[in-house]
Amino acid sequence: MQIRPLHLDDLAQIKTFTDATIGENYFTHEELKECYQKSLLNNVMYSFVLVDEHGKIFGLRLSYPPGAWSKGKGAKLHPELWNVPQDKAGYFQSLFISPEVQGGGWGPKLSEAAIVRLKEIGTQAIVAHAWQESPNNSSIRYLTKFGFKPVATHPNYWIDVDYVCTRDGKPCRCTAVEMVKYL
Repeated sequence: MQIRPLHLDDLAQIKTFTDATIGENYFTHEELKECYQKSLLNNVMYSFVLVDEHGKIFGLRLSYPPGAWSKGKGAKLHPELWNVPQDKAGYFQSLFISPEVQGGGWGPKLSEAAIVRLKEIGTQAIVAHAWQESPNNSSIRYLTKFGFKPVATHPNYWIDVDYVCTRDGKPCRCTAVEMVKYL
């Protein structure tokens, strides 16, 4: 397995991967193109994939550099609760790991690759929205282990995302916990 920057020609495979991993149409093809563009600043990529020797994707860390994003997947955001201006904060959009390789430490390695790259440009903080209802509270536990601190809770955060929630098979009404990691 290898971690490498996201490539534009990965997007079709990413669509298939995210449909299988988080739920069908969590990302549309158009959204993935937008994610790619938000991940790219001055020809440097800030999102990473985990691939095998054949190029098959087993993991994805979408991250955006400061100034390249204005919100997460949902519309709710409280930059007034951060200790840095939004134009100095990066964003962790999503982390998905294939069940085939979960537990192998690949999630932290993907996140660390993004953090290293974000630090190189003077990013002062990273913001993320953790999925409160994730199995075994894994989303919040994961980000907390990485040094993120909760600053706000957003009920029905994904209400405007037109996809079927993997939790209950209905349109998603899950809660997001906005979290910040200071670099």
